[in-house]
Amino acid sequence: MEDIISQIPAWIFIAFGVFLIALEMVTTMFILIFFGIAFSLVGVVSFFIVMSGEIQILTAMLIGGLLTFFLRKYFLKLVQSKGLPLETLATGEIGVLSVHNGELRVSYKGTTWAIRAEDKANFTNDEIVVVKELKNNIAIIAKQ
Repeated sequence: MEDIISQIPAWIFIAFGVFLIALEMVTTMFILIFFGIAFSLVGVVSFFIVMSGEIQILTAMLIGGLLTFFLRKYFLKLVQSKGLPLETLATGEIGVLSVHNGELRVSYKGTTWAIRAEDKANFTNDEIVVVKELKNNIAIIAKQ
């Protein structure tokens, strides 16, 4: 059988594989990295085994597709883990009520928040309260 594409030099496969791996750093889709690994692997194997160009390309695409199919979900789970909760949004601590522009607000964690009472208690200026929850820029408060 006559080769349609003669053997592609191994260094071209390795260089293309490294290029795809570097391009993955920009895209972060976890697809190009696996094809980059596959092309680099075929390039290294091409140093020792003589293959026609179409077999090299087909092998690289097949290995890249299999790696993507089996490993992409695992890598995405590693990267897309839950973010750490923000310290500033932690609740359960005390705040001080103050009047701003005629509105009663709670000073909590360095800023003031609009308030909503958890119970139907009456609040006064400079009263110390417990911030139970922060939701939609409103602090839900209760008497201490």
